[in-house]
Amino acid sequence: MRSLSLLFLAFFSFTSFGQTIDRSYDKYDFVAGEKTLFEDNLTYKTGEKPLGKWGMSGKASIIDFEGQKCISIDEYYTKLTPMLFGGKKIPDSLTIEYDTWLDAGYDGNPGIEILLLHDDSQVLITPNKHALSVYYPNDGHDTKDNPAEYFGEDKFYNRWVHVSIAQFKKHLVVYLDQYKMIDIADCRLQPNSVMITGNKSGKMNILLKNFRIGTAIPKKIAFVGGKFITHAIKFDVNKYELKPESITVIREIVTYLKANPADKLEIGGHTDSDGTPDYNLKLSQSRADAVLNQLAAMGIDKNRLVAKGYGQTKPIDPKLTPEAKAVNRRVEFTKL
Repeated sequence: MRSLSLLFLAFFSFTSFGQTIDRSYDKYDFVAGEKTLFEDNLTYKTGEKPLGKWGMSGKASIIDFEGQKCISIDEYYTKLTPMLFGGKKIPDSLTIEYDTWLDAGYDGNPGIEILLLHDDSQVLITPNKHALSVYYPNDGHDTKDNPAEYFGEDKFYNRWVHVSIAQFKKHLVVYLDQYKMIDIADCRLQPNSVMITGNKSGKMNILLKNFRIGTAIPKKIAFVGGKFITHAIKFDVNKYELKPESITVIREIVTYLKANPADKLEIGGHTDSDGTPDYNLKLSQSRADAVLNQLAAMGIDKNRLVAKGYGQTKPIDPKLTPEAKAVNRRVEFTKL
């Protein structure tokens, strides 16, 4: 009976049931940078400090929350500075993404804030329960009230909120989940570093996960040698459900397939080497299946698609560094 139960659990854990991205993301147009400059998959043990990939002032630790590891800010005005892979510098164009959580009852202090820094100047991006605000040099300030479903303490708190930031030289755009909130043509600063600040309030949770900095922002998909590789299709760690921000690149695949009705594609899911080979193979297959289901929901005939999970068997970079692992976590579309 025990072996039967384990088989059922394995089937349940890695079988996609056709869940697709909510239609409210139909107009979402944020495009993540394809080249990863920083990403923390939070492979620390619970209770550890998130050191090694971050510079830290204040207190932060790793906790398990709703079945996922995340960074807990444990002290007021804690500062976290992501250490870019290989000591790289901030480029002219970059994207920043993260998920944040504030407990209900959190006071008026901001939660997670992002600072884009250049010497003594800064751009401060601060979402809160009423509005998203950006402060930039020479008294620049832009604020937009949250959409109705995020406005107020009972709606902004007790939920994961995804923040996406794109900067093209001095052009800055900020999103709150699927909503484009701020679009500043000239924020008067091109950053050379990034910092996170978190303001702990009493015993309330202030949490962070899925933090990523990217560059090489694609204008459109391009098949090279019959293959298109993307790092912009997102999943939580050890999960196969598509994150909604994946929709932009998937929409581009739909556009391509509708313009090329004779083409068929293999959807290849690839993981890094964390975990066992068997686990990663099953996880990558479920992720590839999830992408196929999303494409089918958007009008693509399933007969034109094949989903294949490769697990960790085909790394782009065989090294075991965080940078190599970030490169290896990907989805590939290959012409058949």
